[in-house]
Amino acid sequence: MGLKYIEQVKSVILLLLILLSLTLTFTIWTYSPSYNLNDTPVVDIAIAEKKRMEDVVKPNRLLFSQEDSLNGSEDTQMIDDILNSMKSWEIHAVQLVNNQASDQQINEYTKAPNRMTFFFPAEVPFKIYDSILNFSDYSLPNASFDRLIVAWSQVPSETMNLYFISTTTQKVYMANISNANRENFVKSLKKQTRDLPEYNEIERVNRLSLYVTASPRIMSSYSYIIEDIAPEKFKNALFTTPSLVRSNPLGVSGQEYTDDSALMNVDFLFKRLSYVHPASESDHVGKADELIQQSLNFVNEHNGWTNDYRYSRINTSTKQVSYQFYFLGMPVFSKDTATDITQYWGTNRVYRYIRPYYTLNVSKPAKKREVQLQSGQDIYDLIHSLSDKKVSSIDDIAIGYNLSQDDQPKVLNLEPSWYYLVNGSWTRVTPELLGGGKFGLE
Repeated sequence: MGLKYIEQVKSVILLLLILLSLTLTFTIWTYSPSYNLNDTPVVDIAIAEKKRMEDVVKPNRLLFSQEDSLNGSEDTQMIDDILNSMKSWEIHAVQLVNNQASDQQINEYTKAPNRMTFFFPAEVPFKIYDSILNFSDYSLPNASFDRLIVAWSQVPSETMNLYFISTTTQKVYMANISNANRENFVKSLKKQTRDLPEYNEIERVNRLSLYVTASPRIMSSYSYIIEDIAPEKFKNALFTTPSLVRSNPLGVSGQEYTDDSALMNVDFLFKRLSYVHPASESDHVGKADELIQQSLNFVNEHNGWTNDYRYSRINTSTKQVSYQFYFLGMPVFSKDTATDITQYWGTNRVYRYIRPYYTLNVSKPAKKREVQLQSGQDIYDLIHSLSDKKVSSIDDIAIGYNLSQDDQPKVLNLEPSWYYLVNGSWTRVTPELLGGGKFGLE
């Protein structure tokens, strides 16, 4: 009797084993372990703050031209207020009106009555400024400008126009404006600029004019406590796997961070760090609008805007973009401390990144005192008296702040000074020069 059912029992047992095997297999395939997220380390790469395009691409000067006067300003708030009032305008019909404007023609565009000119420290692509002002054109020129002029007529019924001028390519574009209350804008503009300092135009043969203040100016010098940003924060932000990065001292003046693909050197004396990713180096020429957008996005990724840095230079051949430190609307320069953020772009990522790793506690200065600066006209005349050749090569004259390290530790001094621009490099007009010493570069 038992032998009669033995084959049936074997079949049942085999079926049960198969079902058990299938159940176990399904369980293994669908198993998902529960992780405790609190046990997973999270690296915070935020260093300071993010910026918008309009925060870093800014004019550094405004010039207001009337029938009998030129007035100007570097005041950031005033420039921002005027630009903000222009954001409601609809800018359209951008067209090339002069393909090869002479320096004299550019001078005429700038100083003609009833015009306001914004000066930019570097060429700005139309495609970048499209995110700041309201262009309605479907397609904008593949071009850049470093002067933006608002022009209006004395006749109230006529519209206003914009001129976009590149002093590098000498191209002039004109655009029409809609949705603008001309009368209110001009009235407000005259009220805002009523008390601005008077400017002189320095005309030069076959050269762009210089625009400088006509009178001396009372300003303030400041001392601020410096706050170092731990290089470890930049290590966490820039390296793919921070935990694998090796660190070694470079004597007493620096520190080196490296992994198998990148290197970051920290210079304690100049308060500067330099990061490089050699494998991404590229010799391809870049596009200006893409480089500016990429460079902004890159610093925003680690909230790296530690002070007021503004777009100041671009080189599409080397794919370089630079942002200069600004203080109270004026550029900051230094011989012994880093004052600009520079990026070189490679293949799909930043190749080299050089920048300061400090911030200034500007909420309250440690020291403050008044100083009087000579007029821009006096500075030009002084340089002219010392060197005709030097003055003929000057591209701009402007006030900036000289940043120097104080005798007291952790304190930096900001002193207003005159600077002149030659071939893309700013040079300070030193106190020795103002005192009649030898003409030289600082």
